[in-house]
Amino acid sequence: MRRSFTIAVVLLAAGAVTWFAYPPSRQWPVLSHVGNVVAPASKETAATKTPTGAATKGARGAPVPVMAGIAVTAEMPIILSAPGTVEPFATVGVKPRVDGQISEIAFKEGDEVRAGDVLFRLDDRLVKAQMKQAEANIARDRAALTDAEAILRRRETLVTKNIVTEQATETQRSTVESLKAAITAGEAQFEAWRTQLDYLTVLAPIPGRTGALKAELGSNVRMADTGALIVINQTRPIYVTFSVPQHDLVNLRRALAARSEATIRVPGETPIETKGKVIFIDNQVDKSTGTLMGKVEVSNEDEVLWPGQAVEVELVVERRSGFVAVPSSAVLPSQQGMLAWVIGADGRVAPRTVALARVIGTSAYLSDGLSAGERVVTEGQLRLAPGAAITIREPSAAPSSKPAAPKGGGKVPDERGTGPAARDTPASAPGRERGRT
Repeated sequence: MRRSFTIAVVLLAAGAVTWFAYPPSRQWPVLSHVGNVVAPASKETAATKTPTGAATKGARGAPVPVMAGIAVTAEMPIILSAPGTVEPFATVGVKPRVDGQISEIAFKEGDEVRAGDVLFRLDDRLVKAQMKQAEANIARDRAALTDAEAILRRRETLVTKNIVTEQATETQRSTVESLKAAITAGEAQFEAWRTQLDYLTVLAPIPGRTGALKAELGSNVRMADTGALIVINQTRPIYVTFSVPQHDLVNLRRALAARSEATIRVPGETPIETKGKVIFIDNQVDKSTGTLMGKVEVSNEDEVLWPGQAVEVELVVERRSGFVAVPSSAVLPSQQGMLAWVIGADGRVAPRTVALARVIGTSAYLSDGLSAGERVVTEGQLRLAPGAAITIREPSAAPSSKPAAPKGGGKVPDERGTGPAARDTPASAPGRERGRT
């Protein structure tokens, strides 16, 4: 445009100068000479333009290096997305069951403990002394019982000979029974003290991770205290709760019946993903918010999820067939709509308008425009023109600074996963498939 304007200005200037500087007989030769000088430049400009105004340098020059992908037939997942909160599988506040003084703390704050591990020990000297006293009382009563039973046997023999009275025999028999009862009571008291001794050792009731310590070594604790000595959260497995609008009840129930897999995404500088299963739907809708609560269970073997975390839950509630999937980078917006550069059998490319249903992760799902097996350009489209020759290059090696994927099912998403294209983004006009379910 600018070059054409310049040529027009030059022609006008040449005409004005010729009109005033030369007689009429010489004006036409001069103008013809100026036209011959300008015409080649004008033809060169026109030759570098296609009928639509696009440059054809790429089509006639050296092959353009690009990266390519193959279109495949795929089922498009319908995803239900909602914010979620991580909750422990179980939470227990550990309290003392007897009064006493803490003599030992057998763990550190934040330690992972197993069920039955020792947490606290209370001073047990008084209880052990009382147990010894109970044992002594039992031994005394058993000795007395042995003597009373011997006397009873002698009297039962003598009563047949009328040497002792029947009343004396009955009295001795009552003494024996009383001693037996005393021994039983002493044994019960001994078991009570032994139970007290067991309570002086505070054990972990569930496996999990300990929180902040609420009592220090030497503190006096009572069973009537309302506060817990320590709180244990079970984190393996762990729950993620989320809420969806009530109109998604049908989809949520379908996912629960199929035990559908849910993707849990932890946002941050290095986003992390892990998987879980839908296990629960609340039995009523929250009237104040009009939402329904669901719950996902995650194995969380490497504890990538932590109680109280805010996460994103994506649940596949349905899979629809009849779509073609390509890498999301292969589909670009244009004035005519979404398009992809298709690689022909002759190694040349051509733009093609496609119908984009939605983009999920690094995959774009198309309802029309491409067939399975066709190759498309995934990188290097900016240097292409219709009919341009291309060469397919191998993807470059991943940089060593890229963070490694965590263990236990968690993974670091693709670098493009943090941008808008990595989300379930509908096309500008995807028809009935527009947006998330």
